[in-house]
Amino acid sequence: MHGSRRNMQIAMKPTPVAIPLASSVAEALRLAPVRWAAILGMLFVAGSLLPSWTLFASPEHYLAPHTALEVFSITVSAMVFALGWNLRRTPQGGPFVWLGTVFLAVALSDFFHALSYPGMPLFVTPSDPEKAIGFWLAARVFAAVGLLVLAFLPVRRWSAAQARVMLLAALAMASLVAWVVLFQRQALPRAYIPGEGGTALKIAIEYALSATYALSALLLFRRGIRDGAPSLAWLACAAWTMALAELYFTLYVQLSDVFDLLGHLYKFAASIMIYKAVFSAGVREPHSALAHERALLRAMIDSVPDLIAFKDTRGAYLGCNRAFSRCYAVGEEALIGRTDTELFGAGMRQSPDAVGAPVVSVLERHEEWVEGADGGMRLLDTLRIPFHGENGELLGEVDISRDFTERRRVREQIAEREQRLLMALQGASLGVWDWDIPSGRMSFSPLWAEMLGRRSEDVVPDISSWEALVHPDDWNDIQAALEPHLRGETESYTAEYRLRHSDGHWVWVQDAGRVLERDEDGKSLRAVGLHQDISSRKAMEESLLHLATSDPLTGLWNRRHFTEMVNGELGRVRRHGSNAGLLLLDLDHFKRINDTRGHAAGDEVLRHFSGLVTRHLREVDVFARLGGEEFGVLLPCVGDAAGALRAADRLRELIALNPAMLGEDPLPFSVSIGVAMLDPDDSGFDAVFTRADEALYEAKRTGRDRAVLAKKADVAEI
Repeated sequence: MHGSRRNMQIAMKPTPVAIPLASSVAEALRLAPVRWAAILGMLFVAGSLLPSWTLFASPEHYLAPHTALEVFSITVSAMVFALGWNLRRTPQGGPFVWLGTVFLAVALSDFFHALSYPGMPLFVTPSDPEKAIGFWLAARVFAAVGLLVLAFLPVRRWSAAQARVMLLAALAMASLVAWVVLFQRQALPRAYIPGEGGTALKIAIEYALSATYALSALLLFRRGIRDGAPSLAWLACAAWTMALAELYFTLYVQLSDVFDLLGHLYKFAASIMIYKAVFSAGVREPHSALAHERALLRAMIDSVPDLIAFKDTRGAYLGCNRAFSRCYAVGEEALIGRTDTELFGAGMRQSPDAVGAPVVSVLERHEEWVEGADGGMRLLDTLRIPFHGENGELLGEVDISRDFTERRRVREQIAEREQRLLMALQGASLGVWDWDIPSGRMSFSPLWAEMLGRRSEDVVPDISSWEALVHPDDWNDIQAALEPHLRGETESYTAEYRLRHSDGHWVWVQDAGRVLERDEDGKSLRAVGLHQDISSRKAMEESLLHLATSDPLTGLWNRRHFTEMVNGELGRVRRHGSNAGLLLLDLDHFKRINDTRGHAAGDEVLRHFSGLVTRHLREVDVFARLGGEEFGVLLPCVGDAAGALRAADRLRELIALNPAMLGEDPLPFSVSIGVAMLDPDDSGFDAVFTRADEALYEAKRTGRDRAVLAKKADVAEI
């Protein structure tokens, strides 16, 4: 269920897909920014051919138009900052913050430039061309670097701390420039010679700025085409225009000649383009996207058969969908601004939960009977959902109602049938599960939960509830039966496995189920099955198996089981080339113990011997009583024959040092051991047993209480 909800949220969230602005060079050349860039480029070529006319008698006469052009540019830069700063909390706020704070530094530097132009009143220090040019170049550097970096910035939101740091950095850079130009003039190289124009250094800087602007234009335009962002194309055009403006500023001789004026006019045009780009990206495009989303939302809610309405905090309607209008025969226009009481009369559409506040503050759900436009009564399942503003204030509620009239009738019929089925299942002690495979939702009957000592309401209706209860060792058997059935390879599914009871013990169940629904491709959609407690049967089977494979006196494996284990290990020796050994142990003079101390004493010796050896063997070793006082030990993965012989000697010494106790009297005894290695050529248990038995005979013959290694298989045969 949680997975389904998450998938729905992902589906509802619009995923931005970059659509290129142009699919070919010819199409790109028809874009408006490209056309303007071409026009301004041609005008620049024509303007650069003009003679260096002096349009004003002195810079002071040029002061008014210069100030007007600068004020416009400063205003645009300030507006870019204001817009970018106000958009800092949007998902795309990072580039806006960058561009806004950069142009704040540009605006301040241009402002200081305008105040420092010849003819302006005293601004800390006297105004002159060198001072004005210093601020001018700083502003152009800020703008060029800002646009160049913008071409590489990822589109994402910046944190509040990052935005504040960028703002402080912009103010600090503008302040640093002001301090240097105003108070450290002597440290700056000369930039202007009256009657000759800019110095070689100043002209070189203008060329570098022009190249930077041109590179920025190329990068911004390429990114704008790739990302489908018209605003970046306009910024590219603005950068190109600024590049041309800088070239004009390499040509002027006097501060008031035609090239200086043309440079300022180009800067004026670039400012318009920059504002157009920022306004389009920050205001026009989001508003257009919002209008598109609102149209999409309207189409979605109108296509929903459920009744949907929106109310403000007074309970007055803000709107509704078509299904709501059809149900009550009232248009949306007539609905807006009116409450339920005004529309339907006192008491209409008022549930017991609705008494009090006109809208809810927390989600509520209830069923209500209402009278439709046709006069018939309808049962509506209504969900009342509060919606809040960004600051958490309650703005109203959304009501979603689904007509449950027919569903209620069907549900009652189903409930009656389920009651009958439940009675039948209880009589047979069967638990039921119902699995919705795509979503993972799985429901369990009360009898299923009771079988495991749980309450049905405590079991989460999900496949994970069942998975968490399955014994880890049983998964292979379950998958071997379930997966082929889910693929459609078997008619039904049956498995026996263990589930954990609430008190910790394991309950054996027989699980039988079948897929009831598949899609067009044969993929399983829904499966239903039964669980039956077979713990008693399994306990009986285990008891019978234990009796069939173990020795009743010592609790060790018997000869039959030991034979199967040796044959199985022999197969692994053949397949993998590993080493394994077999020890054949026989208690020395055991008949004498029985004759002198009695069979009870003999039984105690056998139990003592069995427990002592068991505690000193590895978990992988197999220890069995083969009959009377004869025992066998299978040693898998032993290093070699010498290792097996050492293990036998350790057991022999262990027996010798630990006599059996009959009351308080110790009863020492010894053991003889025959050792044989499993050979890939052995035909089976009898072959290796014969060699071990021969070695045991040799141990008995040569004095007992010793271990003897059998000859190799080929030597024994010879």
